[in-house]
Amino acid sequence: MSIAIETWRWLTTREGLDAIACAPADRSPAAISRLRKKYDAEQVHGMLEAADARKRAAAKLDPAWCERLVADRQGVEMASSARSSVHKSARFARVLGAGARVADLCCGIGADAWALSGAKLTVTGVDFDECRAVMFAHNLPECTVVVGDALDGCPSDSDGFHLDPARRTDARRTRSIEDFQPGPEVWGRVIERVGSGAIKLHPGVDAYELPEGEVEIISESGTLTQAVLWVGRLAGAHPRSASVLTDSGVFTICGEPERPDDSAEIGEYLGTLDPCLERADLVSTLLQGARLSLVHPGTGLVTSTSAEHHPMIRWYRTLEVLPWNQKRVKSALRSYDAGVIEVRTRGGVVNPDALQRALRGKGSRSDLSVLVYRLGDRVVAVIAEQAHTKKPAGTAMPTGSDGGHGDA
Repeated sequence: MSIAIETWRWLTTREGLDAIACAPADRSPAAISRLRKKYDAEQVHGMLEAADARKRAAAKLDPAWCERLVADRQGVEMASSARSSVHKSARFARVLGAGARVADLCCGIGADAWALSGAKLTVTGVDFDECRAVMFAHNLPECTVVVGDALDGCPSDSDGFHLDPARRTDARRTRSIEDFQPGPEVWGRVIERVGSGAIKLHPGVDAYELPEGEVEIISESGTLTQAVLWVGRLAGAHPRSASVLTDSGVFTICGEPERPDDSAEIGEYLGTLDPCLERADLVSTLLQGARLSLVHPGTGLVTSTSAEHHPMIRWYRTLEVLPWNQKRVKSALRSYDAGVIEVRTRGGVVNPDALQRALRGKGSRSDLSVLVYRLGDRVVAVIAEQAHTKKPAGTAMPTGSDGGHGDA
């Protein structure tokens, strides 16, 4: 971190907080020159960094908490969202009970501790970075913070722990657990010392490399955000779980990991699965007892004769299935009076943004979608319209490349 710790300490003072709140959006030389008449160069650098971080935080963290937040941009980027931190803290509170002592290891700016504390748990933050410890202490005055590494700084009387190891900035293999700092050796020693806890990881991590426990893959409205390894008393009865977090609540599927190899022809309705299901290897669990079939392994596509609402499936009504050919698809879309369309794909088969522009028609309909997927040795295009199923707010999934194994 290039900003000195003395500056971060100043930013937590009344003068510093006022400076952050008044930081101008205009970053021109003239504006910076005006600031330099009141503050020194380091203070200007710090207040602008903190103002930018607070603005970014508003999109993912609790709005009320953000009003007084002191953080850097990298700290905000690494922080858990309010949704995911509240989701995790609920399990801590349910299993460990109110007042339980939780060590938030590699605590950063305190996003997870914010939720843990809100769940009436007693939280001690631990971070090797003194600057982040200053931020944590300001952001969560009700909590204790310790400067130290995850192992030596972990309080010996902790009932549980939350560990958020950083990925090495020079790492190329985003899935390898060896790319995290602290690494697996430290994880094992923390688990041995405390017993129960959660390790926050990148959602692309290879679950089969992890220590024993429950691996939960978390998705927020169709975007994979994190994997959590739950250990000890905090681990559930099944080795895998997949959770979708939305404005309307949380939906979770648990089970044994399995990768189905079923294939079926696309029928009347086509569904795209939330990527957390595939990442957790729980597609088979979803299919058990359900009136739907997998279109092809690794596609995240299912098909059915009806479109029954499910928080992890976005349904389309199939209008036409044809071999992928851009000119042919554009011609077919004209017959459906297509205007602006949605494009979904996977694995780089097409560029969804470029294809969306290329296929845009002059018609009146804006509810059509084109799904371009590779099914074995062939690429198909499905022209479809969104199925009208009753669904709670907040479950919409974004246009673009789907998740799952194909986008690792």
